[in-house]
Amino acid sequence: MKHESTAADILKLVGGEKNVDSVTHCATRLRFNLKDESIANNEALKNVPGVMGVASSGGQYQVIIGNEVNNVYKALAQLGNFTSKNDGPAVKKGRISTVLDTISGIFTPILPAMIGCAMIKAVLLILKTFDLVDLDGQFNTIMTFVGDAAYYFLPMLLAWSAAVKLKANVGFALTIAGILLHPSFSALLSAGEPVSFLGLPVTQATYSSSVIPIILAVWILSYVERFAEKFSPSVIKSILKPLIVILVMAPLTLIVLGPLGAIAGNYLASAVSYVNAHAGWLVSGIIGGAFPFLILTGMHYSLGPVVLTAYAQTKTDSIVGPGMLVHNIAQGAAALAVALRTKNKAFKQVAYSTSVTALLGITEPALFGVTLRLKKPLIAVVIGGVIGGIYVGLFGVARSALGIAGLATLPAFITDNPWNLVHAAIGLVISFVVTFLMTLILGFEDVPENVKKEEEVKSTSTNRTPVAGISEHVLTAPMTGRVLELSTIQDEAFATGAMGKGIAIEPTVGKLVSPADGVISAVFPTYHAIGISSNNGAELLVHIGMNTVKLKGEHFKVHVQEGDVVKAGDLLIEFDTDAIAAKGFDLTTPIIVTNSNDFTDVIGTDKPSITMGEKLIKII
Repeated sequence: MKHESTAADILKLVGGEKNVDSVTHCATRLRFNLKDESIANNEALKNVPGVMGVASSGGQYQVIIGNEVNNVYKALAQLGNFTSKNDGPAVKKGRISTVLDTISGIFTPILPAMIGCAMIKAVLLILKTFDLVDLDGQFNTIMTFVGDAAYYFLPMLLAWSAAVKLKANVGFALTIAGILLHPSFSALLSAGEPVSFLGLPVTQATYSSSVIPIILAVWILSYVERFAEKFSPSVIKSILKPLIVILVMAPLTLIVLGPLGAIAGNYLASAVSYVNAHAGWLVSGIIGGAFPFLILTGMHYSLGPVVLTAYAQTKTDSIVGPGMLVHNIAQGAAALAVALRTKNKAFKQVAYSTSVTALLGITEPALFGVTLRLKKPLIAVVIGGVIGGIYVGLFGVARSALGIAGLATLPAFITDNPWNLVHAAIGLVISFVVTFLMTLILGFEDVPENVKKEEEVKSTSTNRTPVAGISEHVLTAPMTGRVLELSTIQDEAFATGAMGKGIAIEPTVGKLVSPADGVISAVFPTYHAIGISSNNGAELLVHIGMNTVKLKGEHFKVHVQEGDVVKAGDLLIEFDTDAIAAKGFDLTTPIIVTNSNDFTDVIGTDKPSITMGEKLIKII
């Protein structure tokens, strides 16, 4: 996958930078907040290489990428300034969509930390099960609090993500969370004596691992902060605004918001326990069968408050985890059956790889790339999920560590009940077998082989040769200046090589010329970057400066457009180095071979400086 071209196509098809309020990503999908979703071209997006599907739910427009989402997100971040407000009115969303979007936006950023800690707990459970760790030793003590950290300090994580989502000051939000978790406050509450503040009673509550209290507090904080901003005199605003916010929010949280959130959390936990006690088998069956549709709409993240609130009370999850487990296994089984049956060699590889990721707990690639695409396998997934879900529900299967559910995290189903893991394993076997057989029985309409020749697909340039035919290819310097290694660049996406191999130049002259013969594959709207498909098969990205996207085209003049045929040395872009530098921007320019993996090696010059037109990079 060419991450840069994929990102550029996605940005264009969602309506461009002006239609994007913000964008983030989860494990498998880009999550856009668009001003107007009607502008997005759904069908064209589905055909973009690297895109497995699109979905819209809860006020978010979601583009499903799969395991490469982080790299595509990094490339996308280079193309637009999505953190600042764009001009133009946003389309008003309904209340339900707004609430779901908010919940999803709050929980999505903290999932990696929660999954990481859950995996630590799973490893520790395995070690304890086989008596490989001293239960009284320091290793066990340290591993235990490492695994519990994200959950015990969950209010801190939620304070950060909620502040970002609700546009409140992160420092204020973390301070409020710190107040709720402060050891002195916890000691006061645990002493067993009445606690009061300003003559008002402070309700006894436990805020570690809690969810609702901090989200409620940050929501109110966002309004208090705006009030303080508006009415604080500008002369003393820098000290008066923080004073007002903390003086208002501290007692309000301790006396009103915290207790209200704790009470709501207790009721929610009680409701979950009641449902689980009286209809657990039905709930697990419904979750097992409905989970693909929850994923399609992004609704699975909205279950976060329910799961975390119940987990804080019981230290187990018997509502979502078991149903998620059998569903994920069902997706893997369906994708494996498709892989064995399909005659399309390329699609067979997709099905095999997505089957493995689904069995390990990441199902979006299998769902959007295989089962949803073929439809009938998705029916088999639902059947297998329901049957497997009913089984684990009947035997009260629960998990003791949260996160993704799959073969890799099966130890999370080790609990005080020695049969819990056994029933979880039986349930996933049932789900796998039923789904696999139903996929073969129902069949599917196979994906036809792509009969187009490579030369026909690459219609933008008839004289390009396949990558496999390259022996050596030289790129000339597109600008004059000091040569730098990519690893020295401050931008992580370039420095780590995630975007591809290459080299960088710190320009002394504000001209960029083509480093090779080829076709202009992309001209970014802000004119700070350009893509070139060389006639020898190399896909090139030249990115002028760091964060220069924020200039929105100012001080840049482009002389070509997408689709133009160019020769090495042709002038592509002129830019004002002095004006750009005066605004504080680093002009270091990476020249990247984005499809580096298609070649044996990409070797940059060892010269400390270079002149436009000299040999810069050798591609082998």
